[in-house]
Amino acid sequence: MKIPSISTVASKLLQSEHTIVWRQDWSILKASGSDIRKYLQGQITQDMGKLTAGKGIHSFILTPQGKTVSELYILEGNSDELILLTPSDYAVSTVARLRQFALGYQLRIGVVDTYSVLEIQGVQAAKKLQHFDLPAMESAWLTTCHAGDIHALTISEKPHAFWLIGNTPELETIACSNMLDKDDIEAMRILQGIPRFGTDWDEKIYPMNANLIEFDGVSFDKGCYVGQEVTSRMHWRGGIKKRFYRVKLGGVPETLPCPILTTAKIGMLTSAATDAEGVCFGIAHLPIEVAESDTPLSLENSTEVNIIETCHA
Repeated sequence: MKIPSISTVASKLLQSEHTIVWRQDWSILKASGSDIRKYLQGQITQDMGKLTAGKGIHSFILTPQGKTVSELYILEGNSDELILLTPSDYAVSTVARLRQFALGYQLRIGVVDTYSVLEIQGVQAAKKLQHFDLPAMESAWLTTCHAGDIHALTISEKPHAFWLIGNTPELETIACSNMLDKDDIEAMRILQGIPRFGTDWDEKIYPMNANLIEFDGVSFDKGCYVGQEVTSRMHWRGGIKKRFYRVKLGGVPETLPCPILTTAKIGMLTSAATDAEGVCFGIAHLPIEVAESDTPLSLENSTEVNIIETCHA
């Protein structure tokens, strides 16, 4: 198992200029139709009423038992279209799931193979928006804008980062310098403390135990949706027992995922990466009670684990 490490070159570029990477781990769906907003309101965890021309939403699709089917970022497209981003491994199943209960609704939804996601990070990242005549954006998470067929989504303030979504040939016009490989971008995700569905957790974990609230992925006053009963009960009745935490490690783990211990196994280190100085950070799934008690934590090989903060947007 290889622990990703952000390169010295990438680290310097983030601090002085910008970096670019193709996000092939995300796929783009388009959804349209007169009933699309009403339909999605009954299918996703977040309130469609929060979606505006300048603000996207983060959400999940759940089973009736409250387990995760897929993760979504939703933003307004051109005309009456919506753009949905979902992990590539779940794109086909997400479309199938959304079509499954659409009987009686007027809508269209499908994967757009001609679209890609290009991520730009760094202190000068915003300047690349000018190439597409995109307006300056706020640094708030999930701020959106678009010009023609290119859409921008702010996905991080640490460092400032955008996803550009649009036709692949157009995006290729800026993807010619400062390109990173997948190890760099994976290391940045981990160092920033962003858990990934399908990597750090899967459908066996309730999303309420995977920082759904901290990443603004759920509404508790929107009305009914699939999986709402379990999700609401966990929230209102104290059913949230675990969270993801950003941690600093005393060394590099021998394997991933790996148990985190007090005197017994109490959690898991799900991801780890080293920064440009060789310091190892990770994402850990831990009981809230233990994480808030200052109990000493370690890996099985006695590597020290120190909690930095709860993973959040």
